Amino acid sequence: METGSQPRIELGILNEQELKSVAKKFSYCLSDGDVVILSGEIGSGKTTFVRGLVTGLGCSEHIVTSPTFTLMNVYSCLKTIYHIDAYRLNNLEEIFYVLEGEIEEKDGIFIIEWGELVKEFFLEDFVTIFFEHIDESHRKLSITADQTRVELIRRCMNVG
Repeated sequence: METGSQPRIELGILNEQELKSVAKKFSYCLSDGDVVILSGEIGSGKTTFVRGLVTGLGCSEHIVTSPTFTLMNVYSCLKTIYHIDAYRLNNLEEIFYVLEGEIEEKDGIFIIEWGELVKEFFLEDFVTIFFEHIDESHRKLSITADQTRVELIRRCMNVG
C-alpha cells in the first residue's frame, strides 16, 4: 500500500452498511473535475463504496455495476459520475482515449478502481481511498491527498 508522505484520514473498520454511509457522506465533498482513486484488492469494497457514493448524489445504488468489462460506466446523478476500472488498461494512452473530453472539460467526477495503475496520468490533485480486507464483513478505509484537500475532506465529513 503506497502512501508516501501525504496526509491520511483513517475512517476505521467498517461493515458494508457503514462503508456505504461513509461513501455517501464523502460524495458531498466532491465537485466536477475531482479524481478519486479506489485502491484495494479484489473484493475489498470498491464497487460497494461507489454504490454509497451515487446515493449521496441522488441516484439509486442499484444502477452501479462493476466496470471490469466495460472499462467505464457513466451515472447521471446530481453530478455525472465516471466509474472506471483501470485494471485492464494497458497504458496511459488508453485512459486518455476513454476519458479525453471529459477530463479536459472537468465534466463530472472520476472514480477510478485500480487507479494506482494510471495515477501518473493525473497531473492535478487526486484523492486516494485505500480499502483493506479485514474479514468477510469488514473493511478498513483510509484517505490520502495533499494537505489542503485532506483538511477540506476532514471538515466536509466532520472527521478527526
